Amino acid sequence: MRKLLLTGALIAGVGVSSAAGAQPYYHHHYHHHHYRHSYRNCHYERHRAGAIGAVAGAVGGGIIGSALTHGRAGGTLLGAGAGALTGNALARGSTHC
Repeated sequence: MRKLLLTGALIAGVGVSSAAGAQPYYHHHYHHHHYRHSYRNCHYERHRAGAIGAVAGAVGGGIIGSALTHGRAGGTLLGAGAGALTGNALARGSTHC
């Protein structure tokens, strides 16, 4: 009796595991395509956010640099460069997808 129960449980377990693992091709293809599509969208959104952040940071940094150095070109350019790098990093890091 014990062997019969163990054999039945083994056959039922194998049947359930093979039925759960068998998924048609289109199921895999759909999820793989969806993952690739969402990865591309996320990459695009981060790139776009980084570009907008860099422009905004460069403008803000240039204004601050100009104010700190009383309108000298070197301070304005240095502030714009630092602002662009900071704005890019902040915008890319705050984009969640």
